[in-house]
Amino acid sequence: MTLNGILLSHYRRHPVQALFLLTGIIVANVLLAGTLLINAQARSSYAQGEQYLNTSPVGQVRPKDSNQSIDERDYVGLRRQGFDMLAPLLRQMVRTENGEILELLGIDVFAMPRPSRSFNFNDSAGLADASLTGFAFPPYQLWAAPARLEQLSAENKSRIRLTSGEVLPPLAAVTNQQLGHRMLLDIEALQSLSGNDSKLSAMLVFPASAARITELLQALPDDLEYVANTEAPDPAELTRSFHLNLAAMGLLAFVVGLFLIYNALAFSYTDRRNLIRRLRLAGVMKGELALALILELALFLVVGTLIGTWLGAQMAALLLPGVGRTLAQLYGVYITYPDGLVPTGAWLPFLMTVVAAGLCVLFPLRQSLNAPMLERKRAGWQQHTVIRRDRLMALTGFLLLTAALVTGLMTTHLWPALLGMASLLLGSALLLPLVLRLLISVSQKLVPARNARFSWMLADSRWLLGPASVALMAMTLALVANSGLNTMISSFRQATDDWLGQRLVADLYLRGENRGADLEAWVADTRPELSVSQRYRTVVTRRGPDN
Repeated sequence: MTLNGILLSHYRRHPVQALFLLTGIIVANVLLAGTLLINAQARSSYAQGEQYLNTSPVGQVRPKDSNQSIDERDYVGLRRQGFDMLAPLLRQMVRTENGEILELLGIDVFAMPRPSRSFNFNDSAGLADASLTGFAFPPYQLWAAPARLEQLSAENKSRIRLTSGEVLPPLAAVTNQQLGHRMLLDIEALQSLSGNDSKLSAMLVFPASAARITELLQALPDDLEYVANTEAPDPAELTRSFHLNLAAMGLLAFVVGLFLIYNALAFSYTDRRNLIRRLRLAGVMKGELALALILELALFLVVGTLIGTWLGAQMAALLLPGVGRTLAQLYGVYITYPDGLVPTGAWLPFLMTVVAAGLCVLFPLRQSLNAPMLERKRAGWQQHTVIRRDRLMALTGFLLLTAALVTGLMTTHLWPALLGMASLLLGSALLLPLVLRLLISVSQKLVPARNARFSWMLADSRWLLGPASVALMAMTLALVANSGLNTMISSFRQATDDWLGQRLVADLYLRGENRGADLEAWVADTRPELSVSQRYRTVVTRRGPDN
């Protein structure tokens, strides 16, 4: 039997240890890979910009008063003037009978630029029920991303009933159309459904020459304005804090996984110390043993990283619709739900795990290979090694806490502050064995000598602290990670609720055609003891210089 086979035979007799090591590697990868894939998909969507049927508008024509809509006659008039780069858009929010809010976009596919009508929508099995003919003509089709249908627990050709009693057209799953959280419907069908006949939310403006855009600006009615996409807020900046929180969650899980890897390796080498001692007595060199153990770790890394990355990708695909809904509701930003996630950054968890595992194995491997071959010298050497390790961890912990203190006092930027928080977290964990050892020493001095049982318990705890210190640090970090995630999520929710509470003061808002002056006059006639205060308005009307 080869050297590698001899070492791996240990895991055949102790499969739980192999499972423990694989679990640490998988835990270090799964959440990190999932959050990285979600963030990469979001960044890819932001880079593509807002698209409609694989075409990107350069801007929109909107009403100057955001409470108003566009008269369809204005759109028809502009098209008759030759502005064929315009396409109508109607956005409508509806609620299903199950309480789910749907965002419906109504478009005219025949007014869209010609490239968007040149796709073959029947090029895969997932698109077998979708066609331009079915979309644009009765009974119409409601297009949605497959992940959106799964989120709604709906199937192809099924129909969704709204709280108003209306029934939406049959659903059709359409891939690779950048729909994301939104659902696409023919504009005529949406106008009839919502009762907004002859009304538009905006007019999409597709690429045209600068001279033509200038002519469009001159031809716009007085109540309309052109808003270029370059003037809109950058979605990447709007959602920066959200994606930062996701990345922090992945990194916390990665750190916890690393401690599990370290503890699994240390326990495995400790359990095989007799085997390693016999191999060395049989003439196996330290270099050969080190190479065999490193190859063994590499095998576990490959298997664990592949499993962790695959599970992370499955988790990302499962959570992406929920992330898209959150971004759409909080920031008005839309990401796509593709068939396959963007692979950008998928190699990063593997690289980080390899580097971190190399650091984790460094100390246990060195300790196992340098252990004395004589059994009678092993106990004293092991105690000396544990004390030296705890001192090294304590020194590193003090350095990290010092770095955290300096960073907290001096930094004014985000990334140095995050590094300072990481230093604080790791430094506190590395100091845990020293603090526990000091507490046990103080307790031993306070316990009277006649209390033999308690003295034995403290002495045994002091001995167990050596092999169990890393496990205790891992457990501490896991508890801190769990508490931190709960605090982060609750604070984010509380901040959102406070933000909404400061701006929303009523349970029900009615939007109508009444102006502020008309409302003031009506209140003065009916309830003179009340006054009207407009907290937000897009058009300011003053009756005179004193008002």
